[in-house]
Amino acid sequence: MSNMKYLYIDDENDESVEAISSGFNDQGLIEVEVSQPKDFKNQVKDLLESLTKYDGLILDLRLDQNMQLDVSYNAPAIAQELRTKVSAPNAFPIILCSTDERMRSTYDIDQTSHDLFDYKFLKGSEPNWEKFSKKLQSLAEGYKWLNNNIITSGSVLNRFDLTGIDSRIVEKIEDQERNNTTYDFSNFIIKDIFHHPGALIKERLVAARLGIDIEASIESWIELRDSHLKDFKYTGVFGSGWDRWWSDKLISFFKEISGGKRLSSLNADERVQFIKEAFNLQGLVAASPIPYCSSTNFWTVCEESKKPLDPLEGFKVFESVDLKSWQEPKYLSFNAIAVEGVPKHKGLRPQVSELKRIQLMKETFSEKKNED
Repeated sequence: MSNMKYLYIDDENDESVEAISSGFNDQGLIEVEVSQPKDFKNQVKDLLESLTKYDGLILDLRLDQNMQLDVSYNAPAIAQELRTKVSAPNAFPIILCSTDERMRSTYDIDQTSHDLFDYKFLKGSEPNWEKFSKKLQSLAEGYKWLNNNIITSGSVLNRFDLTGIDSRIVEKIEDQERNNTTYDFSNFIIKDIFHHPGALIKERLVAARLGIDIEASIESWIELRDSHLKDFKYTGVFGSGWDRWWSDKLISFFKEISGGKRLSSLNADERVQFIKEAFNLQGLVAASPIPYCSSTNFWTVCEESKKPLDPLEGFKVFESVDLKSWQEPKYLSFNAIAVEGVPKHKGLRPQVSELKRIQLMKETFSEKKNED
């Protein structure tokens, strides 16, 4: 199978643009060709004709910085036009890229434009081209599948026993009256299912719920993950670009190896002991609490440190939109908020409702410190 091809439009014509195209092409997973923008009307016409030869589009956020070009629009403007004019079976992923500074000063502020793009990446000094390439390859392949197949929840998720999944996920996928476009499905799967813990969870969260310290158990963890947890890894649309595991199947898996024990009722040491005995993985190490925490009844992770955390000792992260019924809150630890400090560029902060409890904890620890 030939590589997926992307057209990359950037108003610059310098080493930074060449570095991006080379970064992708060197991975051998996708092919990227570079073009400079034209005036809006001609650009739209050109893209509607030329994109039949490509599998996706990469847009620089600011396309109006080169004074030698007659361009007075940015990436969201052209993406909006394409979203309204292109539908299945010709729909394609649209990717956004920019510098961190420009992304934070313009794109992050304009929430209305976020749903126009399937993925975004930063132009940086050391981009993870392998990671980006896998995601863009997966997006192109996933769009082709969605464009050309009958959509059912079972076929999209590649899972036909749906009893453990929130029914509203199934309803969303199969609601034909909504006349969902290919991009609607992409947006739903990636942003509403992949990006929030719930039906699907990331590797760090899988390890946290099993009570495992990944760094201290790396060889045994990899064996457990690749040999014994593979049966409930997500393999549906876009699964090749985003590693996720079914949370309900993780619970069932643990019940089987522990003789019916409930995963959430045990501490990290107890969970790890059952896994060691089941698979003879003596190199597994139980995770310890984050500083200022004491519980090892882990069920989430601190979004700053990615370390296991008991939700009862964490603080809910502020979200700009309400959580869906199947989504779980994200958390920060007290250590991340009040001691280490969450870097501003990560955009993480606790909910307003948590501020009083945080202040009380600060006062409590301050009093203990003074007593010592």
